[in-house]
Amino acid sequence: MSTTTNESTLFDKPRLILTHGEKGGVGKTTVARVVADFLNSRKTSFRAFDAEGSTGQLLRFHGKETAHVDVADAASISPVLDYVMDGAGRRIALVDLGARSGEDLKNWLYRGGALEEAGAGNLGITVVYVLGGAVDSVGHLKECFKELGKDVSYVIIKNFGVASKFEIYDQSNVRKELLAIGAKEVSLPALDGSVYQSVDRSSLPFSQFAEAQGTNFGFTERRYCRTWLRECFAALEEVASFLQ
Repeated sequence: MSTTTNESTLFDKPRLILTHGEKGGVGKTTVARVVADFLNSRKTSFRAFDAEGSTGQLLRFHGKETAHVDVADAASISPVLDYVMDGAGRRIALVDLGARSGEDLKNWLYRGGALEEAGAGNLGITVVYVLGGAVDSVGHLKECFKELGKDVSYVIIKNFGVASKFEIYDQSNVRKELLAIGAKEVSLPALDGSVYQSVDRSSLPFSQFAEAQGTNFGFTERRYCRTWLRECFAALEEVASFLQ
């Protein structure tokens, strides 16, 4: 059973959202932060988990709703699926994975029972895969798809903040295979580098920076961030059913 084939059922089950990608530098955590802001903008209740280490950026920018976890340690990672599967009502967890192999990810999801629950239709799993422009990124995506299979939903992010073209992915066989099972593609625009640095210095979520008043950050920087975030949200609206 593929969770991508019937969107009418996507809202009826708990959901695990995993931001994933090849080695550092493709913008996984930036995308995770945008997804967190997107969920908050829709007043969607969720918990976030940062698997990038105790100094991970999701933990830094969304500290109130984020906890540190280690995917390789059962005791550390257990709060994720415990929260999603054991609580009352439908729950959503967002996990920023950091750079790791598809085999590592499968090991956690398989041993923790997530893949079994997804196959039985009791859990929605969405892999938000952030592309880089290099061939390694496509190879890593192929590995991820091979390990996790068709019971997972895939949202492929073309992050124009780190690459200007994605020809290797566009011409790849794995793209054809993913689209054939209902995967979605989303393009996120680039945020001006100096504005991004100002957000980084502020330690505020993008949404809070964009609306901040009485700070050291000027009107223009805040409006650049607001416009960029609005464009990101418009792109994510196309795949909202895979994020809720």
